Amino acid sequence: MDKSNNLNNRLKEISKIVIFLLICVVLLNCLSPIFLPKNNNKRSGIKYENARGFYGEKAHSIEVLAIGNSDLYSAMNPLQLWNNHGITSYVSGEPSQNIFSAYYLLKEVYKNQRPEVVILEVDELFSKGDADDLDEVINNVLKYNFPLFEYHSRWKSMSHKDFKNLKVKYKDRMISKGYIYHNNIQSHPTGYKYMKENRSSALSVTTQLYLDKFMQLASDHQTKVLLVWYPSATTATLKRHQTIEKVANRYQIPFIDFNTDQYNTGFNWMTDTRDGGNHLNYSGATKMTKYIGQYLKDNYTLNDYRHDPHYEQWNKDYEMFMKKNKLAY
Repeated sequence: MDKSNNLNNRLKEISKIVIFLLICVVLLNCLSPIFLPKNNNKRSGIKYENARGFYGEKAHSIEVLAIGNSDLYSAMNPLQLWNNHGITSYVSGEPSQNIFSAYYLLKEVYKNQRPEVVILEVDELFSKGDADDLDEVINNVLKYNFPLFEYHSRWKSMSHKDFKNLKVKYKDRMISKGYIYHNNIQSHPTGYKYMKENRSSALSVTTQLYLDKFMQLASDHQTKVLLVWYPSATTATLKRHQTIEKVANRYQIPFIDFNTDQYNTGFNWMTDTRDGGNHLNYSGATKMTKYIGQYLKDNYTLNDYRHDPHYEQWNKDYEMFMKKNKLAY
């Protein structure tokens, strides 16, 4: 009799927990649309608007989508790709982005874009370790499924419109297509000596798991993946390069590492970095983008839309970008 009562009590406790969790899920589902920004710009509260300008581009118009951290949005200029080759591309770079947030960001991209090529900037694959990564995984899963976790702080700026109209209209376009312009110079005088440094070179288990998910997601959408590592004196090493080489071989995809080979770009650590070796400036980005553009043209089937009237806005965006930053064109 006592055993039966104990079992019943345990079942009651479990039922209470299940009911409580279900109530939480229902509340999160109800509240998340209210807190979710209604447009993809900073005024609306969207996170990293530069990384999310692809929402505002014409559906299925982006042929090359790049994902990575701040190294990426400092080194790749989509408007240069446009002007040189007519390639429509977008840089979805975020500060300190990791492969977990990259995976969920790519899922967002596929809601209105179907890129032929996805460039993954691999600097973000080297994390602090499995314990920190597990926290990041849980954090990203919750944020993706329940945006309230991402945008809970919006309560400070919310208005009655957020409660009346739950429809999201992500229509803002970013003229620079995700690239962030810097023209200042702070050199890195020791060159490529950083490649000999002894930094952790192993990928965590959770990073490998989400890298697999990222690759599978791209494959499911018939998108080719290109791995790139832009010059980074603060993170790159020879052992890390070898780790990514093994990754590229496992997936049978190309890997371009500007830390081990300059590919005749003319890159110079004395003139092409804005902060002593962590990020590139406009001069460095121009050299990197020139090489990447030719590589894309030579190795993938991409369209040249420069004379297509449906893409005339890209020509206008290029002119506006050059004028805004007082660059010759």
